[in-house]
Amino acid sequence: MTAHIRPHGLEWETFHDPHGRPTTPTRVLRDSEPFLIEADFPAYFHAGLHWHPHDTIYVITRGEMRIGDEGSFRPGDIRWVKAGHAYGPEEASEEGVQFHLFSLGGDIGLNWADLYDVPDALTARLSQFQQPAGRRRVDDMPVVSPAEALPGWDQMPDEGPLIFRVSMDADEAQAAFCPGFDCVWFVLEGAVEVNGTSAVASGEFFCVDADVNYSLKASNEGAHWLVFSSRSQHPL
Repeated sequence: MTAHIRPHGLEWETFHDPHGRPTTPTRVLRDSEPFLIEADFPAYFHAGLHWHPHDTIYVITRGEMRIGDEGSFRPGDIRWVKAGHAYGPEEASEEGVQFHLFSLGGDIGLNWADLYDVPDALTARLSQFQQPAGRRRVDDMPVVSPAEALPGWDQMPDEGPLIFRVSMDADEAQAAFCPGFDCVWFVLEGAVEVNGTSAVASGEFFCVDADVNYSLKASNEGAHWLVFSSRSQHPL
């Protein structure tokens, strides 16, 4: 699973909808688990009611998007939604919106609610949660150093995914860092050198295996990144 993803080196392509409905440019960041894409909605783009087959995370990086009765999402917002929960419409603002999309457990499927019924298994799983979708702020996520104990599910503010931040001071080093679960890192500030070879910079991703030790060295600006667990609560 270990992989360094540099979005700016990847080409934009048009998302294919087999039903011919309007789509937008996307960049496929990773086409195996964990599945990651970057989407770019132009001004006033509208996507109707739909659902995903796996728990999904949005990280807004530019612009603004309104989603149904959930309100508007802007840079610094994280949105999560459970598999099988139909929501929408998604409406981009006058400046458009750009965001990263993470699918926990499988491909990023787009199922229009007027064409596809939610499977019984997903409906049953949804009943285990008090809320099917939620919002967080990046700056509110727990933050630790690589030498400290990592946050667990009991430290999350809601029933959404396991997300926290890791921070390193300028030129700080950690000989061995093992998160203990498959996860994705998204660097927010600075850069971190992994295993002495791969410098993961701001705006880039690094996919991490559960039981592998990684040596870390922060840049002279330090390093600050988000960690997303690749698994969900109550998996099917």
